[in-house]
Amino acid sequence: MSALTDEQLYIFDTTGFYVFRNLFSAAEVARMRAELDRLSAGSSGFTNTDRYQDLCGDSELFYDLARDERLVGKVRAVVNQPLRILEGYGLRRGPDSVLYMHGGYGELLDLDGGSVGRDLSIMHTYHDGKLHCSYVKALVYLSDIRQQDDGSFCYVQGSHKANFPLLRSRFANGNRSSIIDEGFPTLADVHVQAGDVLLLNEALMHGTRRKRTGGDRVLLAFGYGPTYLADWQELDGETHDLRGLGYVDHDVEEDFIG
Repeated sequence: MSALTDEQLYIFDTTGFYVFRNLFSAAEVARMRAELDRLSAGSSGFTNTDRYQDLCGDSELFYDLARDERLVGKVRAVVNQPLRILEGYGLRRGPDSVLYMHGGYGELLDLDGGSVGRDLSIMHTYHDGKLHCSYVKALVYLSDIRQQDDGSFCYVQGSHKANFPLLRSRFANGNRSSIIDEGFPTLADVHVQAGDVLLLNEALMHGTRRKRTGGDRVLLAFGYGPTYLADWQELDGETHDLRGLGYVDHDVEEDFIG
């Protein structure tokens, strides 16, 4: 039996994510926060944001959490292939931090030989009554995010099934502002509480609002995919030197490499 109901599968399929409320108790959240405090964080490359790079390798608690059936059972329901854990990291964000938009099924990737219009690592399909997603994440929230100013998760509706690129066309038309700050007609927000888990199809274009409130915003992120996916060192793709294409505005560049 699937760990997701028919309705939950429908919502995940049509929106690109699903939020499971109160999946972890207040005591479990407190324990996770204490464990994160014990670990050393490095730079994320983003303003006022610390990144805990290898949760599964650095902590027995998080090693077990990545294999907790409350997460893995839900992941299996949307991957439907033999699983592997691709990554496990944590982010602690302070005021003025932001995570610019990234992902998007129709966005272009820059390679040394030119651009391609399909990122195979986020391919997903439906077959014989099941979803088959190549790359999903379980985002475990350790903070309440009740409003946009708390740095809420945001996404472009339907972008996990998009056929046209959005960010590249905006740049080509001379628009150098980030849709995080400027807005977009189908940009929407998700508010959560500590203990909630957001199951995410990585093909969805997503990011976070700029955090304008005090305190921290803490989450754990565990990435999963079929066993045929392997750890890799990226040589091409969205971290390619985009300045060679003429990007000069920091916000626009982040929109592409987020």
